[in-house]
Amino acid sequence: MNRGVDAVTTLSRRHAGQDMGSQGDGAVLTTYEVLVRGDLGDDLVSELGARSFTPCHGKTLVVVDVIDQSHLHGVIAWFQDHNIDVERVNPV
Repeated sequence: MNRGVDAVTTLSRRHAGQDMGSQGDGAVLTTYEVLVRGDLGDDLVSELGARSFTPCHGKTLVVVDVIDQSHLHGVIAWFQDHNIDVERVNPV
């Protein structure tokens, strides 16, 4: 696996049941903002491997880097697996 790819890639690809093989050195990451309901804590956000997060008024804006569409689906599935409602997903 490319060492530049963070834990969210590993977690998401494992969740999606995809091969954990090499992504190559030329992997291009796309940054997404994911708005979820609830105030997420450091422990959940670090498990996801998010770049950053901002809790505000009962919601949390989580910023993640993804490799491709299936990786993004894995990130969204991670929230669903933790019973966290996703309100919005936007590329940055």
